[in-house]
Amino acid sequence: MKTIRDNLYMTWAIARKDIGEALKHKGTRANILLILVMVVFFYWISTVRPWDRSLEVVVYDEADSGLFEGSIELSDGYEIRHIEVSSLGQMQRNMIHEHWGLVVPIDFEQTLASGREPVLTGFLLWVNRGKVAKLEALYTEKFSELFGQPVRVEIGANIVIPSPEIGTTMVNLHILFVTLFVAITLVPALMLEEKLTKTLDALLVSPASAGQVVMGKALAGLFYVLLTGGLFFALNWAHVTNWGLALLGFLLCALFSLGLALAVGSLARNPQQLAIWLAPVMIFLIVPSVFAGFSNLSPGLKAIFSWLPTTALVNIIQYSFSSTAPVGQLLTNLAIVVVSTALVFTVVVWRVRRSDR
Repeated sequence: MKTIRDNLYMTWAIARKDIGEALKHKGTRANILLILVMVVFFYWISTVRPWDRSLEVVVYDEADSGLFEGSIELSDGYEIRHIEVSSLGQMQRNMIHEHWGLVVPIDFEQTLASGREPVLTGFLLWVNRGKVAKLEALYTEKFSELFGQPVRVEIGANIVIPSPEIGTTMVNLHILFVTLFVAITLVPALMLEEKLTKTLDALLVSPASAGQVVMGKALAGLFYVLLTGGLFFALNWAHVTNWGLALLGFLLCALFSLGLALAVGSLARNPQQLAIWLAPVMIFLIVPSVFAGFSNLSPGLKAIFSWLPTTALVNIIQYSFSSTAPVGQLLTNLAIVVVSTALVFTVVVWRVRRSDR
């Protein structure tokens, strides 16, 4: 117990020193502010802005009436864009981002022609479950204007929880990018600066072990990652269907990003080399994880991209936004991330031990 307590104390002492010294630098504070602004920007582009005047609706018309085709602009500038599908299941699968679903009953035309008020059945994605009353009123108003007489849209409990194989949002990619960006931007300098100022040598002749030095710097980086990650989840909480899996995915994302950042910092010899490496590392890890979700990607590339830890992290977070988490796929992705994280931290500890020679 005493050994564990001593290890924790030494790790925290190193982390506290790094956090305090980093916050004294204007550059670090500016980067943190930039990253927080980035988080808010990603949230903003993932939601419907107040001035958006487009209603994108996926329509399943049971009677195939032809009344819900193409785009129609209303007198107040609103545009209703209809995306027709042939079944209820296809409608639910095509509801992504700002799209909502609409089922047109088979007797809609007859009810409309008789002068009675027809009822359209609306569907919303899980993320919009708190806006049912507001959106019912908005859609009722717009479709009544569209047809020139009262038309009621009823949503009620028709909330669609996305299936795990269908990405309805880019939020999982955003959180990966932000976490990796925070780590790569702020953490490598913690390791490189110790090497350049020779303070790493002093640390290694102190009672601190190489493992304690690495974990202390990872803990310092975790402070910044949690700061931005906390804001991210505060803004995007409505997407989450499984909080346990969401927090596990974020923790794994943070640990892998921190390990990678420390590895880059330990391998770089100077700030110029570090700057040259950062962009390729980000591109190599982020771009394939984006394309891995494309349905028209070749099976060979999809198979290769699926083994990247960043792709696995995107999948884990997506499962936390979905109706279920496929056990086999989840365990595979968890294994990829855990092994990759262990490897990058092993590289960091090895490099730190070599510098002690």
